Amino acid sequence: MNTQITPSPKDTITEQVAINITTNWRDYIGKIEPDDKYIRAFNIPMSDIQNLADFSKCPSVRAYLAMETPGDISTLKIILVPVDADNKDVLSIPVGQAGAEDEQSSIYDFTNPCPKICDVDSPLFQNP
Repeated sequence: MNTQITPSPKDTITEQVAINITTNWRDYIGKIEPDDKYIRAFNIPMSDIQNLADFSKCPSVRAYLAMETPGDISTLKIILVPVDADNKDVLSIPVGQAGAEDEQSSIYDFTNPCPKICDVDSPLFQNP
């Protein structure tokens, strides 16, 4: 089975740039949070990305940083929400029959922060 991936080069960065800027984050947060279990990355399920792709008329997605437990940096989260052509968050969508519509949230909560799910061998994860 051929699993070759051919991503679009638009908006990509080199591995070295990625290492440099993720190291900047680890250096910065390491001074604030001495416990090395601070969040370094988020694992985003592809199914959530595919669900966001259903909002194809939305030109972008906005990422918000959130914290589940106040003051506990280890509970940091990312939530993503589609953004419409007027640069407004699309927080919900109507569902159901006309006249009896309910609303369904279109806000996605990515709850798998790293270090819970990590590639600890990645140069983007490791301390220099």
